[in-house]
Formats: sequence, structure tokens, C-alpha cells
Amino acid sequence: MTGALHLIVGDGVIGRATAAELARRGIAHALASRTPSPGLATPQRRVDALGADALLAASADASHLYLTLGLPYDSRVWERDWPRVIENAIAAARRHGLRLVMFDNAYGYGPVPLQQPIREDHPQQPPSRKGLVRKAIAQRLMQAAQEDGVPVLVARASDFYGPDVRGALLYASAIERQLQGKTAQWLGNPDRLHSYTYVPDAARGLVELALDDGAYGQAWHLPTMAPAPTSRALLKISARLLGAPQGVQVLPGAMQAVLGLFVPILRELREIRYQHEQDFVFSSERFMQRCPGFRITPYEEGMAAMLRSFRPA
Repeated sequence: MTGALHLIVGDGVIGRATAAELARRGIAHALASRTPSPGLATPQRRVDALGADALLAASADASHLYLTLGLPYDSRVWERDWPRVIENAIAAARRHGLRLVMFDNAYGYGPVPLQQPIREDHPQQPPSRKGLVRKAIAQRLMQAAQEDGVPVLVARASDFYGPDVRGALLYASAIERQLQGKTAQWLGNPDRLHSYTYVPDAARGLVELALDDGAYGQAWHLPTMAPAPTSRALLKISARLLGAPQGVQVLPGAMQAVLGLFVPILRELREIRYQHEQDFVFSSERFMQRCPGFRITPYEEGMAAMLRSFRPA
């Protein structure tokens, strides 16, 4: 490995894929989380991003600090903890002269109906509590860049899919059932166009931007295949590859509300249902103009790789 250390805070699928891309490029890196995972070949550090001193200590030898962590999917937790994480990261970046790379989502865009396609300059008047949190932390990061000179970039993805991705609607609502030979379920309109970002592509794009000094001080959309499919079309691919039923059972909003009384994640998902009731075409044209040689994984190829990760060899 050569070069200064890239510290990735968050060892979920995005963090691990980012570590894999850094390893492929021969760049020194480490994953940081509160509870390091046994068996990972990637160097790991124990750090709680809510602890300012802990993050300062963990990042002292780094050149880049990536925030790829996820907090519990609860609006109250996001409102309480995300501002603390961001302030701690900004403080570490200031102290150590770090480049700060934030992996973000599209929750901050609004109002509804969303402009199509969704580009980086889309208005930010989000219709959800979680969206307001994402808007606020992105604004705080850009403020640190503009007023304090902290090198910051925000990189956004659409709903993601890919190997080992379980904490996403596509898996939790549909593919998990298809793996059991059951009909997929969906929370929204499966016949609306919806872009999905392939996790390995997101990680490659994240590293590409992190190494590009001219990318800082801006928000970017990570590479996402176009044209956008409908969710039904994507689930037909997975059903065919798995030999599962081809249909999609749509759960009415009223049923989701009732189920949410017993399943907290469904209750939390209700506020972003709007993203699946209308077209949601996520544009990464700007990234591709900057990186024209980047190959985005076709949906058929990405779905096949995702399904292989869930089935024994």
C-alpha cells in the first residue's frame, strides 16, 4: 500500500465496498466503527463517531475521512445524532487537515412532485423529517467548506442494490420473499420509473471523486445506470433469475400504516413512500461528464451479482 491513509467511518456495504476499491488501487485505508467486524481482511479501528475525541484520535494519521455510516432508521435518532457526527467530522478535518467525503442519499430533495430527472441543483424542500436532517447536514458541510476552507464533498446515491445489500427496500420488501419462492411485495407504485445505484459503482465513484481535488466544495451524484427501469421490471429480472413468481403484490398505504404499528421500519418508511409513488429518475450525467471512461454496471448484471451473494455457491 502507498500514500496517506483513507479512513472510512462506517463498515456497512458502502464502507466495505469503498475499502475494496481503495485496496484495488493500492491506497492505504482502514474501516472504523463502534464494533469492528471479525474476519475482515481490511484494517479496522474502533471508534464511535458520536465521540469527538475518539474521532480525532482515530483520524490523526489520515489524509481523507469518509462518512459512510448509517444511523438507526428512526427520525428521532437522525435529528439527535447526525448533527453531532457532522460537527465531530468537521472538527477532525480542521484539526488534521483532512479531506472530508460524505456519502449521502437523495432524501433532501423536494418539494413533491420532484423535478425529473433529479440533478444536483434540484431544490431542497424535503417533505420528510429524515429529508430535513439530510438537507441540514449537507448545508453544514458546505458552510464548513465555504467559510472555513475545509475540503468537503458530498456524494449522493439513489436507492442502492448489489452484493450483500439487505438494508434496502428492494431486498426487504421484495427480493427476500423471492428467495423464499414467494411473490414480491412493494410499497408504492412498481410501474413508476426508479433509478437504483449499484453499490460497487457507488464505491468506485466515491473514490474517484475523493482523489480529485477539483471535486471538493460541491455535491455530486454517484454513477447510476440510465435509463431508469421501473421497479416491476427490475423485480422481473430477479424473479427470472431465482425462478420465483413473476408478480408484484402492492401493499396499500392503509395496510402499511397498520403493519407499521407492529413493524417499526415500515412506520419509518411511510414518510419516503412518495419516492416510489412517482417517477424517480436520478441523473449522474455530471459525474459522467467528468469521468467519461467510467463503466456503469447494467441492471441485469448487477442484479445477478446481488442474487449470487445471497445463495450458497
